[in-house]
Amino acid sequence: MSVELKEIGLTDIEKILKFSDKWIGTNYFTAKELEEIIKLGKTAQVNTSFKAESIDGKLAGIRLSLAPGEWVNSMRGLSTDLWNVDSSKVGYFKSLFISDEFQKQGIGKALSNLSIENLKKAGAKAIICHSWLESPSNSSQRYLLSMGFSAVKTHKEFWSEVDYHCIKCGPSKCLCTAVEMIKYI
Repeated sequence: MSVELKEIGLTDIEKILKFSDKWIGTNYFTAKELEEIIKLGKTAQVNTSFKAESIDGKLAGIRLSLAPGEWVNSMRGLSTDLWNVDSSKVGYFKSLFISDEFQKQGIGKALSNLSIENLKKAGAKAIICHSWLESPSNSSQRYLLSMGFSAVKTHKEFWSEVDYHCIKCGPSKCLCTAVEMIKYI
């Protein structure tokens, strides 16, 4: 099934909330959080967050990214002392999710490549992300390694402070592990 890749905007919040509730976990994002993520993903010149939509308008996938800048100071689980680049020049891959029916079609890689291209335009020298270690067959980390990322540090129970229904852990506290990863661009 073919999809169209488009920039994410504030008008996409409701659609992304429904999508993320289904594919990430109920209440992983709030509308306010998504609005802030979308704003932090833009500079005056570029947008670093993208979506894939089918011809009938169905959301097939999202790549939420943060442009280089102030976001670093407000996020936990960062090992800035282990990065070989100034933190103000680092973008962030926040979330990439593709719905089941659209997986294995190269959509995730296409969304990520668009984001990387625009992160470079925004002045990024590196991209940080937190890989979900417990993803099925460790697909999250394997995907990022294939994209040129390397591991920086492991963070146990990384998402435990997020009050949501984890698709792996259930409605109790999320015990999943994040591997902080970096790609120099």
